[in-house]
Amino acid sequence: MTTSLPRRSALALGAGLLAAPFLRARAEGNPIRILVGYAAGGPADIAARIVAEKLALQLQQPVVVDNRPGAGGQLAAIALKAAPADGSVLMLTNTHTVATVPLTVKNPGFSTTRDFRPVGSVATFELALATNPATTNASNLAAFGRWLATHRGDAAIGVPAAASAPEFMASRIARHFQVESLPVPYKGSAPMLPDLLGGTLHGAITSVSDFLPYHRSGRLRILASTRRTPLLPEVPSFEEAGLSGMELTELLGLYAGAGVPEATVARYNAALALVLAQPEVVEKFKGLDMTTVPGTPADQGERLAKIDRMLGQLVKDSGFKL
Repeated sequence: MTTSLPRRSALALGAGLLAAPFLRARAEGNPIRILVGYAAGGPADIAARIVAEKLALQLQQPVVVDNRPGAGGQLAAIALKAAPADGSVLMLTNTHTVATVPLTVKNPGFSTTRDFRPVGSVATFELALATNPATTNASNLAAFGRWLATHRGDAAIGVPAAASAPEFMASRIARHFQVESLPVPYKGSAPMLPDLLGGTLHGAITSVSDFLPYHRSGRLRILASTRRTPLLPEVPSFEEAGLSGMELTELLGLYAGAGVPEATVARYNAALALVLAQPEVVEKFKGLDMTTVPGTPADQGERLAKIDRMLGQLVKDSGFKL
């Protein structure tokens, strides 16, 4: 099969236009650093390493992951704000850093809207409420609410961090069922899960992926998730289960400093779109129980704004004080 000369010329021209900025980036020589505000081995870090490896190939330029764990991603965000506005430093993070921290920390050291600009969305994942069926025997959200109402001394819901989206979701559940249930913050899901599995904690909220193996084995029961997910076709969303205002799908996004030129951001976004379109990358994110969501910087900004509005309402309703 042959390609006509005009078509070959057009293809060559398109490839040249796409490659030209990438070649300019390569000529700059210095590696691009992707800051991650969490420890190596966690979901954000693994996602960043998948993206970094493939971005390096697209940009023909080294891309390295720079872990800056601490304060829910705050340290990485502050480092991005202070970085040169040349596109050499980016940040990959979840919505906790760019949405929850500004709502819950009096002086976070950065403003998401003033100091950063979206490069592109990377992936989404869902949060869920799970219970220990051996202790509550709750098969759905309404049954768990009834259990909370009759076990007020045990009516606590574990969350992986203080002042996190799961904490405000737990408060919303308590208000909905009119029970005095205090969220119990842990230092991550790892120490929380043994308490839930052991029966000293009766309900918890964290990412679906943390619960999934135990749900499938029957040791835990996922009652509802922020959105219905193909991973759990039998589990309703919170809204479907009768509780609205809980559609807080977590978003992993790539960010640049506010001063980075628009052309540079557009170049990175184009490269990121090519990365996220690769079947191998899609499968790797599926292995993390995440869904890739390529799109423009404007798309990412809209997604983040929606999350920010919903989270802001949950924080306000909870009575949380800075």
